Amino acid sequence: MKKALFCIFTLFVCVGIFAQQPVVAVAPFDAISGISSTDANMITRVFFIRLGNTNKVSLVDRNVVDRVLREHSFQAGDWSNQQKTAELGKALNTDWIVRGELETFGSHILVTVQFYDIQTFRFMGGADLLLSNAVEAMEKMDPLVNKLVETIASSGSQPRQQGGNASASAYYGTWIQRYSSGNRNGTNTLAIDSNRVTIRQYSDSEYIVISNCTWTAENNIDAKTLTDYPKGFKIFGAVTDIHSSWNSISQIFVPIYIFIHRTDSNRMYIYLTPNNTSEIQGNDAWYSNGGPFGKVQ
Repeated sequence: MKKALFCIFTLFVCVGIFAQQPVVAVAPFDAISGISSTDANMITRVFFIRLGNTNKVSLVDRNVVDRVLREHSFQAGDWSNQQKTAELGKALNTDWIVRGELETFGSHILVTVQFYDIQTFRFMGGADLLLSNAVEAMEKMDPLVNKLVETIASSGSQPRQQGGNASASAYYGTWIQRYSSGNRNGTNTLAIDSNRVTIRQYSDSEYIVISNCTWTAENNIDAKTLTDYPKGFKIFGAVTDIHSSWNSISQIFVPIYIFIHRTDSNRMYIYLTPNNTSEIQGNDAWYSNGGPFGKVQ
């Protein structure tokens, strides 16, 4: 019986290990000559969707990639700079980065993609494709996608083992943060369970309740906390109760992002989205001047 249980346990561990997928960020393809920004965006989108449909990799959201590129002032000429490419990969918390270039070739469009392994900081090759027009990308993109998947598989590169959130249950409980803001000293409190998140500020009279929660694993994109808080969750839900006489509570929108420390499960940061139409993690942790939240139960 013990042997059977051990075999079952071993099977589950192996499945968990091998199910882990490499994280890939697809940068917007650069239109070098004769290609409109609309066509470049469409071709990038087709590549991104087809790559996601392989179920062989985990993709960084395109909006996140765009924002990180802007924040790092990353230019087309920086791809040849190994250090800058590695820094970009770290900011995106990714294993691989894909870039592409589009240019006219006679009466055709030449699509060239290049693959970078961020763990080894190396250019790992690429592939190209000749299209009669941008619409033809819908029919002919698969070989480029398959080339990338094959390159990742043949490289022997393993996804980075990152701590922080083996399961959502590590986040359940009550968390407290004490901070100073101007002449005011205050306390923020989070009460988290699988279906509800309650955020309180100053006193019990200032709060927001997010119910019917769904949890999605996410990578932290804030370079200031990324090293120690690399992975966490994005939480969606419905705001079912709110009471606020201060802007800080009324400006909390869903989804929210939470990240536990990679080695200390009693420390956590919370991030908000910038407005009620965005799903992107904000630039700074909520009340970052107070440091991380501490778990009390």
